[in-house]
Amino acid sequence: MSKRLLDYDPLTKTTTWFESNGTGKFHISQQQDVSEILKTTKRLANDSSYKREGIKSDWYHFATVPNTVLHEILVKYHLDWQNKDDLPKIEKILQRDYKLLLTVDKI
Repeated sequence: MSKRLLDYDPLTKTTTWFESNGTGKFHISQQQDVSEILKTTKRLANDSSYKREGIKSDWYHFATVPNTVLHEILVKYHLDWQNKDDLPKIEKILQRDYKLLLTVDKI
């Protein structure tokens, strides 16, 4: 099986790979470095004033979700973050399976 780099996006830190098994079939996959996102979400979740100030200012930032996770949720659960009706279900999935992406202690 051969693996070849197709693309690297420095903005999202996402690498796209092409893999061929030699029989004419191939697989395209992505990897994303989310270490900075995790550092930020941890810092914000530990800042007790962040949630309070956001609510006072009429906004509520509950998570930072990398593109690869949004894609995984779309494929695995058929939920699209752009569909308003799917957002409550996505929030539950984030709380259950992706707690490190939350920027608040609870939603």
